[in-house]
Amino acid sequence: MRANSILATVAALMISTAPAFSLESTMTVSSPLTPDELWKKVGGFCGLAAWSPVIESCFLSEDGKQRTVVFFGGIGKGVATLENWDDAKRSYTYTSVSGLLPTANHHTTVSVTATANGSALTLTAIYDAKKGVSDADVKKIMDRSIYRSLCLGGPLLCSPDTGSAVAPAALVHFNGIPASPKLLVSQGYLRRPEGTGPFPAVVLLHGCNGSPEAIDQNWGVTVSSWGYVTLAMDSFGPRGLKNTCRGGRPDDIFSDAYRALNYLVQQPFVDPKRVAVVGFSQGGWLTLWSVERGGIEKASENKFRAAVAFYPPCAGFRSAMAIPTLILIGESDDWTTADACRKMVAGEDDLGTSRQKSDGAPIQIVVYPGAYHGFDASALRFPVTYFGHHMEFNKSATDQSREALRGFLEAKMTP
Repeated sequence: MRANSILATVAALMISTAPAFSLESTMTVSSPLTPDELWKKVGGFCGLAAWSPVIESCFLSEDGKQRTVVFFGGIGKGVATLENWDDAKRSYTYTSVSGLLPTANHHTTVSVTATANGSALTLTAIYDAKKGVSDADVKKIMDRSIYRSLCLGGPLLCSPDTGSAVAPAALVHFNGIPASPKLLVSQGYLRRPEGTGPFPAVVLLHGCNGSPEAIDQNWGVTVSSWGYVTLAMDSFGPRGLKNTCRGGRPDDIFSDAYRALNYLVQQPFVDPKRVAVVGFSQGGWLTLWSVERGGIEKASENKFRAAVAFYPPCAGFRSAMAIPTLILIGESDDWTTADACRKMVAGEDDLGTSRQKSDGAPIQIVVYPGAYHGFDASALRFPVTYFGHHMEFNKSATDQSREALRGFLEAKMTP
């Protein structure tokens, strides 16, 4: 879900040959991984393509010294030349040859270091402004580019209080039930409150850009602090996927919410009668699909207690919801519109089918004025355009949605 940020996944540390008058942009972001784990996650010179949601593909030259990255959304390409690689110091430096940034003499270094709570990735860029672009303008562009490169997905923690210690979730693996046409071991990030329970639980479903770590760090941490077990499903990792924003979504992904539910109800610390599902964007759409009356919900032995969909695509739902459902969406969302969700809640859809509002369980909707798609993602403090859609963090909408979610869960998940 983001794009012009795709201004290049840049990185850092000043090299000694950089001229004194060069500009500098730098950022350090923490990770719960160990330094070796994070360095492995960063990967080789083309490794960023494996985890960066802005990079669609990466190609290396035969000698491995030049890479060409292709950005999602048809934005363009970027070419860089490797200057040096140091596994022992967990760092590498490269020079940008061409790309989307208005820079010249552009050198960057990626480095991973140890911290008290895990590790950190530092990216610093040393560069000059291209002719015709002011130093102030190019500095602003570079700062935003680095922020977006690091914070829009991947293994890094980019909350506003990045420096605070947040314990990592447990990565759990489990056999997928319902079974997948292909052998599939599901996985997700599990958090649980202190104590023996049994606790109510919440399944979290990410959007089309993946990033289950970000969902866990944002909402998993928050919801678990309210006394819930949380399981942020990773629907892409086990399938070798990174992005389905323009298609390529596997059919069996529709069962992931129930794979997570069926795993949770087997845990002695979970109350099997009090499990909710909460999804974001594509995950919100999968949430609605999972609890629509008469579909997969009817066939499942285990049932969800409540459902919450953040900015979901609402068009095309012709049936009623089987359980109480809440939709949270921005009025200015130009990707999944508030009007489509209003129509769905009113019992209408774009296929000409209507139902009575009294059918099925009640559906509530809250629309936040001035809020865009991804309004809860603090990584979007700098607005981006992703696949042609505006995305932007909105603190007011985030705070209100947090309270709405908490109140809804407390009302619907009481014993």
